Amino acid sequence: MPRITRLNEIMFPVEEHPVFARISEDGFDHDLVIPSKKAIINGRTRKVIGVVGQNYRTVSNTEALDMATRCCATVFPETKPGEWQAATVDGPSTAGYCQIDLRHNTAALNFNCVPAANRPEVFGPFIRVTNSFNTSRALNFAIGFYRKVCKNGMILPQEIIRFSFVHSRRALNSEIMFTVDKFELEKYKGLFTQSMAVLNSCTVLPQHFDLLMRAGLSIQPPANLTDSPRIASDWGKLGAHITEVNTRYAGELGENAYAVFNAITDIASHPPTENCCVRRDRHSFQSLAGSWLASFTTACSAPSFSIENALVI
Repeated sequence: MPRITRLNEIMFPVEEHPVFARISEDGFDHDLVIPSKKAIINGRTRKVIGVVGQNYRTVSNTEALDMATRCCATVFPETKPGEWQAATVDGPSTAGYCQIDLRHNTAALNFNCVPAANRPEVFGPFIRVTNSFNTSRALNFAIGFYRKVCKNGMILPQEIIRFSFVHSRRALNSEIMFTVDKFELEKYKGLFTQSMAVLNSCTVLPQHFDLLMRAGLSIQPPANLTDSPRIASDWGKLGAHITEVNTRYAGELGENAYAVFNAITDIASHPPTENCCVRRDRHSFQSLAGSWLASFTTACSAPSFSIENALVI
């Protein structure tokens, strides 16, 4: 399905309108208002992008982006609002929801990790805001890390730092307050750096790369693989793409888990959208990448670690 990837495509005004039910009675049609529902309209295209309850608090994407900028200033008070830029936009063509990534545009928040080719890898944080108009997702703010040389990223595990608010008038009838424990932020930033070093020291044989990536992103063969030529073809294309990405990073970074991690975040950040065997969106894959990093580094640091155990999906 086509995706929305440009900021101007999601910065549309939104309107709320009554919802009616049309009934036929005595040979006439009657429109009856449904008092418990309302329709959310894209003010630019005039299309319905959601039907919600009356207590649903609509937040435009412009308003959500303003909130995300305030979130950045709270999490990283040493920065200025103008230093954050909307770098990545992702959403379905229906515009029922979207995600916007804000990245800091200077080197002030950079942190260096694993040496590669005698230079340090540079990573930085980003903040992702998720907004929806159809009750499918809460208004959510999440922190992630990305590799600056290629922009591939991951979302930190949910329990680390996250802001989430339901779309209700009670929850959003006043200004959202963002709070963050700076000690916890620095702690997990340090843990991330340590994790990169652990991955770099963990040898992964070439025959394990594809299996490890599929396990990390929970990519499994479709149950109906043999029922459709298209499904079989797309599964073959996905496998070839995974192998190509893994081969590229193994050549760049060596045969180790750090190369696998970068390949995982590459696929997670750029999932093949036209492949019917890919059932998750970018956010879901990047969240899996964050969870995989936490669990794999813990596992491979144990004396009893076996790479075969990590290949199980």
